[in-house]
Amino acid sequence: MAVTFDKTQAAHLLRRAGFGGTQAEIDQLVSLGREGAVNYLVNYEQVDDSAMESGLTAKNYLEPQPGQQLSVAAIQSWWLYRMFYTKRPLVEKMTLFWHDHFATAVSKVNVREYMLNQNKLFRQYALGNFKDLVLSVSKDPAMIIWLDNNTNIKGMPNENYARELMELFTTGIADRITGETNYTEDDVHASGRAFTGWTLRRGEFFFNSAQHDYDSKTFMGQTGTFNGDDIVNILVNRQATAHYISWKLLEWFVYSDPEPELIQDVANVYTSNNFDMRAVVRYILLSDAFASDKAVNANIKNPTEFVTGIVRMLKLTAEPRAFLSSMSLMDQVLFNPPTVAGWDWGLSWINTATLLVRYNAANGVATARGQTPQARNLLTFDPKGFIQGQSATTAEDMVDLFLNALGPLQVADSQRQALVDYLNTGGTFTLTDATIDQKVRGLVHLVMSLPEFQLN
Repeated sequence: MAVTFDKTQAAHLLRRAGFGGTQAEIDQLVSLGREGAVNYLVNYEQVDDSAMESGLTAKNYLEPQPGQQLSVAAIQSWWLYRMFYTKRPLVEKMTLFWHDHFATAVSKVNVREYMLNQNKLFRQYALGNFKDLVLSVSKDPAMIIWLDNNTNIKGMPNENYARELMELFTTGIADRITGETNYTEDDVHASGRAFTGWTLRRGEFFFNSAQHDYDSKTFMGQTGTFNGDDIVNILVNRQATAHYISWKLLEWFVYSDPEPELIQDVANVYTSNNFDMRAVVRYILLSDAFASDKAVNANIKNPTEFVTGIVRMLKLTAEPRAFLSSMSLMDQVLFNPPTVAGWDWGLSWINTATLLVRYNAANGVATARGQTPQARNLLTFDPKGFIQGQSATTAEDMVDLFLNALGPLQVADSQRQALVDYLNTGGTFTLTDATIDQKVRGLVHLVMSLPEFQLN
């Protein structure tokens, strides 16, 4: 399928492989062409992100007050700041994907440093080798505590991690193409025995050989004195894992319920590239399915995408803690997914309560004038600065400007006219400091409250 890589497609790519972008960022991708734009995002190591890193260092999020522990809000702010201001959006988008895939919650782990280090691990392997990532996660302190492998000992194996490793992290319960069951209870038991002795000592992974079961085990039809490394190797090489990971990535980047043929195409890339996620994600982003009408604006923004997209597209000066309460009320608390299966996605993000929170958060952004030093440090939206240099002067111009800046959003003529009428209420809209501070802020709130803005 021939794809015209225009602003709509570039904006779609920035939303899915990141969190949305400014008009300048969209124009930059258009100038690179489709393949060049994907390569720019996928090969993110080549992009200078020193400004974000310097700003992050200056914030001192990870330096608790004397006598205090590192707070959950601190590590949430540290990560949100990265998402708000990075020039490498795909690495943060993939970090969010792995956080949901290998869902681990601070509510049980409790040690904030473990959760922070796990987040850094996801970032390190964001587009790395899946086998290396799974093996590293299996030795990760947060995961070991979360799924109780620190109590997994010879003679009394704890099978929690062994089960979730298959059910949620690699093969899935049933094959995503054939529907066949992927493992048995005997496989769970054998895997649990293989991971005995994988525990912690002084906050780091430690293999306790005295508590490891060295006896023979039969796993997935193979027999040997397997350890955890062997189990990971067997699972990552299975076709069911290729199908499962391909399905999850397609749902994340493209659309729900991807076709079996599409899953198999991606699985073939996974296998032929030795589990390299960079090759897999690049293939997905360049696929006809990704660029199709079925994919564009087909997903619902999760709260992280909603908040981060606003910050990036409106070029806000924003302190992450300004959004933490709203994100919690929208049902997404970073570092604290609700279950080992992560968050529910899609329409689960939208109900009468969470939608009202979105509207209120949008209003908070639109009216953030930064009139006090404290407020200015949290959140500031400067509509006058945003529209400076633009040719928009009429109500119609202003509506089109923000429909493009916050999308581009394709709305019905009646919706567009309602926004124009709002600006013209009380007299024909003219561009003054007063109308910018009142009417334009109100327009921005209304645009961010549109159904179309909730889509990704």
